[in-house]
Amino acid sequence: MTRAFLGSALTLVEERYTGGSFDAADEDALPLAFLSRPRVLRRTQETWPELVPTEAKFRDRWVGQQDFLADFISYALAVRHRHFEQTIAQWAEELTTPGHDFARAVHAVAYRGMRLMVDLPAFRLQLLAAASADDDVAADVLHEAIESMCRTLVDLHERVTERFALRMRPGINSEHVAMILQALAEGLGIRLLAGQEDRIFDPEHEASLLGTAALGLFMSLCDPGDGLSVEDAAKEFVRRSAPATTS
Repeated sequence: MTRAFLGSALTLVEERYTGGSFDAADEDALPLAFLSRPRVLRRTQETWPELVPTEAKFRDRWVGQQDFLADFISYALAVRHRHFEQTIAQWAEELTTPGHDFARAVHAVAYRGMRLMVDLPAFRLQLLAAASADDDVAADVLHEAIESMCRTLVDLHERVTERFALRMRPGINSEHVAMILQALAEGLGIRLLAGQEDRIFDPEHEASLLGTAALGLFMSLCDPGDGLSVEDAAKEFVRRSAPATTS
């Protein structure tokens, strides 16, 4: 019954954010205000009539609407994470298969990952949770969502570095790389929601700015054998380049 109520709410959010059939009169000033108890109850009664959903059963689980919304956001983000986890596991095979064009594979994974992230309504829910992060419940939900995604990216990075016997520069580890990539993806995701798709994606080549950034990050943070930290490598690069730029 609990999953049915939460699943109904997720369906309503998917309809709202993917061109569903809501009328303009249904628009609410407050985010997620459209997930009212009556609306969620009606959808659950339509979808799972065999469970005999009632308002009393809803209230048995959530005393107030904020309690329901907190559980719903947690549920939606958990569903999103499982989806990403399964998909990234498949993409990892592409990145570590011998003979594949590694750069093209990185671009393909980044391109499809960005598409998936923005298309899932849970990304918008994560942004709402971030906007409400001063609330303890929302902060906990956001923290777990970020940590879960970071763990998945850490695993992906470790599989790639292990497959190609790579070492990171001193002071850098897989968690650092995962956090930077996650922040880049979410920042570009906001730009996509703002309608800047043509500045981020190259559909013809299945490439994106995230793919370019991932490759640049990969090249700069991997140790090519000089044992230098990122800072020392940058200083050395500028030192070697200086004569050419001043001549």
